[in-house]
Amino acid sequence: MDLFDKIQETDRKSMLKCINAYARQYTRGDYIRYPREADSLIGIIEEGNLQMAAEDLWGNRSLISILQRGAVFGETFACARKENYVLSYQALSDCRILFMDYSRVFHTCSLACSFHHRMIENIVKIIAEKNLEFIKKIDVVSKLHLREKILTYLSQCARSSGTATFTVPLGRLKMAEYLCVDRSALSRELSNMSRDGLISYEGNRFTLHIPDQV
Repeated sequence: MDLFDKIQETDRKSMLKCINAYARQYTRGDYIRYPREADSLIGIIEEGNLQMAAEDLWGNRSLISILQRGAVFGETFACARKENYVLSYQALSDCRILFMDYSRVFHTCSLACSFHHRMIENIVKIIAEKNLEFIKKIDVVSKLHLREKILTYLSQCARSSGTATFTVPLGRLKMAEYLCVDRSALSRELSNMSRDGLISYEGNRFTLHIPDQV
């Protein structure tokens, strides 16, 4: 896991005790309910994956990201101490979540444990990488037309995979939620794009037909 990168295995037991870590199990479909001290906790997915979504006052949700094993969540709000923006985390499979005390993670203890500085470096890197993912989503949803949204998203996937043929990580429903569009409209536009020779696809496997550069 990226959070524990370059931390010796022999140090991990002491580290987990130092940062006041504890684990909880969740089953598929469960929401990760934070206790009252939510703004002081950081979570890391030891097993399974989560859906992170934003919620408005009416309970409508907008998919932000799918978090896989090893992903850290809650760190932004723990650092910023913001409580008026509602995010929900739902288990997409059976999960095991390790919770850690924010103050213990970001502030070295009186014992000056050698792993603390490394952990802080790791979590800063994780936050930076997550910010890049959010920038990618902004780039997608800021497009005015559905076809532009789809092409931007597929282009990002192609760049990440390093090839014009790739598998997207989202099914149609989740893709529609991520793009903030209707699922039926997404399916129709994908069909139209295939007819127009822009893409070909089978299930979640896509190929971009990019014209040769002159």
